[in-house]
Amino acid sequence: MMMVNICVDELIAGDHKARAIWELAGRLKLERFAETVKTLAGSAGRPAWDPRLLVSVWVYAYSEGIGSAREIERLAQYEPGFQWLCGLAEINHHTLSDFRVEHKTALDELFAEMLALLEKEELLSLERVMHDGTKIRAQAGSDTFRREKTVREHLERARAVVAEMGDPREDRDRREAARERAARDRFDRLERVAEELKKIQSGQKPAERAETRVSLSEPEARLMKHGDNAIAPSYNVQLSTDAKQKAIVGVHLSQSSSDAASLPEAVRQIENNLGRKPEQMVVDGGFTNRGSIEALAEEKIDLIGSMWDREERSAAAMKGLGIAAAYAPGQFVWDAESNTLRCPAGQCLNYTGQSRKRNNLYRQYRAEAAGCAACPHRAQCCPHATRGRTVSRLEAEPEPVAVLRRKMETEEAKAIYHQRGAVAEFPNAWIKDKLKLRKFHVRGLAKAAIEAVWACLTYNVMLWIRASWRKSLAPAV
Repeated sequence: MMMVNICVDELIAGDHKARAIWELAGRLKLERFAETVKTLAGSAGRPAWDPRLLVSVWVYAYSEGIGSAREIERLAQYEPGFQWLCGLAEINHHTLSDFRVEHKTALDELFAEMLALLEKEELLSLERVMHDGTKIRAQAGSDTFRREKTVREHLERARAVVAEMGDPREDRDRREAARERAARDRFDRLERVAEELKKIQSGQKPAERAETRVSLSEPEARLMKHGDNAIAPSYNVQLSTDAKQKAIVGVHLSQSSSDAASLPEAVRQIENNLGRKPEQMVVDGGFTNRGSIEALAEEKIDLIGSMWDREERSAAAMKGLGIAAAYAPGQFVWDAESNTLRCPAGQCLNYTGQSRKRNNLYRQYRAEAAGCAACPHRAQCCPHATRGRTVSRLEAEPEPVAVLRRKMETEEAKAIYHQRGAVAEFPNAWIKDKLKLRKFHVRGLAKAAIEAVWACLTYNVMLWIRASWRKSLAPAV
């Protein structure tokens, strides 16, 4: 044991990032974080922690790859950056944990204000935005997923336990009251599980519903496949990155493992954060579907993205059906005058009507069953059909889709798309590798979305430190 004099200001170097974070927090508006503070100056009770300090502590913690409030409390006893920020004071982990998830609106405004600062310092422009999604694991374990029958059994048992309890307003022993609160919390959680299960089943076929599973501990999480082929409870984090300095200008969470429907929401998030839409969006093939293409065309946003090859898609579908390439739909000849198709073997297919798949309109043609049954090429053309061969012929593509397809054939569009990976995938890697956010530290979609914003805010703060703050410290030449 020894008594020493400590100069707090000398704990960290002059260019330490904790100083930059503290300075930045002082420049931003944090009044919304203080709206829930109940302690008044001059009244009894311990003074509330300054939001500037709590924001700085969390941003510094995430920059160090720390997402646990208990770990921050422990490190604050000896880690110089935390000691300097806290002035050697100790912050309870409950205070830190509650602050992280209780100020969603204030955090969203802080994220938008940080973007305004980056724009003012010419670190983003919205001229070109690259968008991508990445899966981050949820807190729930894969072994917590159960089918509908098991969920209903758990819910009935929890309902019976709650029904046996008395009026919660009556006086109780502390332990008994705690047990009753736990029972009610479990019942409420299982009700949310049942509601989430119904929501998933509503979009499924009746035969699929019996096999549908949902997590008992985190019903909003979904099983998703990751890059390492692992399948785990996760959320799909959608990030929009400005191409100028790779600042994150939009973030939202999706429960779908597919990126197909995420682009319109990404545009809305960017507009909410910066007050205007991006001029150009660059995406990969997971986003270039008819719905997204038409949505961005309506918003008058220039879209750059890889387009699907119709022949390759058709060949893959035919292979799955056991149909030989020589009898793929592209090999059938259309007669415009009679509106019929003729197969490679000479059989005529008559028009039967229209159908809609993936929001595209198709014309349906079908051959006579007797003709196909007697055809020597039946095994290669329609091996599993009980009736005559059916072929769908795509009507003319919608104009926005055709425009994008023509655009992506130009060298300029290909060159722009070639830049997508280096920009769009960079923040994904940074958040997972540098910030170590491969798994959320909180449960539920709402809280996970808040933590994602904290991570993206930290990413942008680190960008500002590298591109602006440290340069301002350099002596003038």
